[in-house]
Amino acid sequence: MDEYLAKSKTSGDIYRLLYYGASCSRQEISQTLDISLPTTTRCLNSLCNAGLVKSAGESQSTGGRKATLYEYVPQARYAAGIDITRNHLSIVLVDLGLNILDTRRLRIPFEANDQYFSTLAREYEDMISQNLPDRSCLLGTGISVPVLLGDDHKTINYATVIPLPFNIYSILSSYIHEPFLFFNDSNSAGLAESWRGHYTSSLIYLSLSSSVGGAYINGRTLYIGDHNRGCEFGHMALIPHGKKCYCGSYGCLDAYCTANALTDFTDGNLKEFFDILKTGNNQGIRNVFDSYLDYLAIAVNNLRMCFDCNIILGGNVGAYMADYLDLFRKKAIKLNPFENDGSFIHACHYRTEASAVGAAIYYIDQFVKNFPYEMQG
Repeated sequence: MDEYLAKSKTSGDIYRLLYYGASCSRQEISQTLDISLPTTTRCLNSLCNAGLVKSAGESQSTGGRKATLYEYVPQARYAAGIDITRNHLSIVLVDLGLNILDTRRLRIPFEANDQYFSTLAREYEDMISQNLPDRSCLLGTGISVPVLLGDDHKTINYATVIPLPFNIYSILSSYIHEPFLFFNDSNSAGLAESWRGHYTSSLIYLSLSSSVGGAYINGRTLYIGDHNRGCEFGHMALIPHGKKCYCGSYGCLDAYCTANALTDFTDGNLKEFFDILKTGNNQGIRNVFDSYLDYLAIAVNNLRMCFDCNIILGGNVGAYMADYLDLFRKKAIKLNPFENDGSFIHACHYRTEASAVGAAIYYIDQFVKNFPYEMQG
């Protein structure tokens, strides 16, 4: 590692400018960061020699000599993400630009035993070894789980969706030998959406899968609440004294807008539900979906009233909502006393693996924020 690069805060400022923005010339970098051209040149040379930055062609001529543009190299570092759900295991490998290099998805029910953890470790090791000849380029592994976590991202505070042992971090340490931490699944998915959509303002991510969760993100920052329980939208009381929720309460949003509210009519197969719905020939399926959207509209309106920001429909159901967005916007806007335009409601970008990608983001974010200090040693 170039000693100048490792110790230079200016190198870090240049790297972050290129990472968060578009390609820039030396002159633009110098002017934006208020540093001299010689210092800019020296830092850029060090960053290029380290394989972190590269030239990106030339700027359009304004009459003089064309300036060389620079951009960050997405493939300089990587992070892995694992998503553990009740019935599936997903593993992804992403670069600094959140481009997915490889992904594995296994239909395997979660069980806290050696067979499950050995399968996870085998698939993980196979993915890393096939894609990364230089393992030092792997920053770490984020693991998405449907639980509430402690501040250390190692401690499980509440787990009912899947029977995750409270000593799971210690258990997995015997199977995964890279740095890893746990992250809430809905928070992770919301973060992935925020980064993928390049949102600079706040947004709500509503996760509609086998359980209902959510996230509030302002720019690139998650709101997690005072006790790491922020945005547990699935347990808002939607219908007083209504259906029983798995949490033990009655009338929770989760009881009405879980994916199971749809898949119960197609033997657990969500794709089949939407395939039948798309034909328009099954009135019963259409009625079920219409009722589902009515309940979802109440929830979305409540969230809009509370947060006044964009709302992303995500999770397993959200992956199918693009085809029904106009219909749903009309339902939701009828409940809104201030607006007649539902354009603040969006379908998710990530149709699969959002939580796994979001869990990997932690290590990418830490690398970029702390560069070049994370490079030392």
